[in-house]
Amino acid sequence: MPEAEKFGVAIAGLGTVGSGVAQILSESRSGEQGLFLKSILEREPEKGPASEWFQKIPEAFVKNQEAILEDPEIRVIVETIGGTGFAREFTLEALKRGKHVVTANKDLIASHGSELCEMAQSQDRHYLFEAAVAGAIPVLRLLREYFQTRDILELEGILNGTTNYILSEMESRSLGFEETLKKAQELGFAEQDPTNDIKGFDARYKLVILIYLISGKWISPSEIYLEGIDQLELPDFEYASRMGRSIKLIAHMQRIEEDGKSLLQAYVLPMMQSRDNMLSKISGSTNALTLKGRFSEDISITGKGAGSLPTASSIVSDLERIARDETPVSWPTVIEPIEIMPFRDTIFRHTLRFEVYDEPGIVGMIGKILAESGINIYALEQLPQYHRIGNGKRETVIFTITLEPCIEGVLQEALDKINLASFMIQPVNVLRESQ
Repeated sequence: MPEAEKFGVAIAGLGTVGSGVAQILSESRSGEQGLFLKSILEREPEKGPASEWFQKIPEAFVKNQEAILEDPEIRVIVETIGGTGFAREFTLEALKRGKHVVTANKDLIASHGSELCEMAQSQDRHYLFEAAVAGAIPVLRLLREYFQTRDILELEGILNGTTNYILSEMESRSLGFEETLKKAQELGFAEQDPTNDIKGFDARYKLVILIYLISGKWISPSEIYLEGIDQLELPDFEYASRMGRSIKLIAHMQRIEEDGKSLLQAYVLPMMQSRDNMLSKISGSTNALTLKGRFSEDISITGKGAGSLPTASSIVSDLERIARDETPVSWPTVIEPIEIMPFRDTIFRHTLRFEVYDEPGIVGMIGKILAESGINIYALEQLPQYHRIGNGKRETVIFTITLEPCIEGVLQEALDKINLASFMIQPVNVLRESQ
């Protein structure tokens, strides 16, 4: 192949995903399109996943970003640095210097996607991030190139493999949260600092990106209501099972037309899913997404959502896309004004888990507060195994109350009163089911 047709690739940050990209480029047939690994930007090449590659090809490693930015052979940079500080500055500079950029950095994209996409467009460069959402599943490409996104009315997905693994294990093996998290870390499904996963931040970043591709609107992650999975306990799964439900961390988006306005309902929550729902059947670290269209039946896609090689395969797919055609892809634009629907206005069926000191009148008091708020009780259940003697020699009880569908904000006002009661051991835990 003539030298002019070669397409040099630099990897910035050779961690788990970056090393996967290096492996695929070295083992696949991407070289037929001119792709070849030219340089690796890594400050500590002797540590972590980079060490193996440093022993193989030490000549490829550089510590100075200028060595990449000034190299005319390098036409695309894979940014797997992570974070939103240096990664943002480096990406902006790379685009200014005429380099294409491919990334899996969903934190960066969700926080600064508008700025980065605008820079790429102004420089006539690609900024691609297929690997940032759902790993090996080509969700973004399908939304960008296949679907009529303006006709997508609703999206629900399991977008984080770590949390889905933990929830699957808690449900199937009756393991506690801390025990399951530790096991996930030992198996490599969870980071040593799992905050982004278990608190739901990772899934929320991905939902921001999906909303952009569907609506053309970049929203701030903070505009999406969020709850993680770290408050869930085994009784939640036991009660859910008795109701024919599974608990999943669900990323949700829905278009709602109200009073002539286009509203966007968006949240990331642990949700109870009917056993008939496709998402309830997704186990382990698998990701899944269901799209509901104005004119189409529900479309569901599943696949590996995390890990070095599944994520790296999406990055290499973007690299091959650029090598085939350097003309940047067109990005969506806002077709109509969109407002974010306040989470407090959302209607759910709620199941409330109470942990209380056992004393007379508890259910009556709770029922009175709910009734004053216009909230009807659908069912109440207490399992004998959760009636026990506490450390203070007082009997404690765990029970659930399932409510008729009601408005979230109305319920929260009622719970503010209930949580002040002297018999409450901890605040009420809320699980929701969509209507």
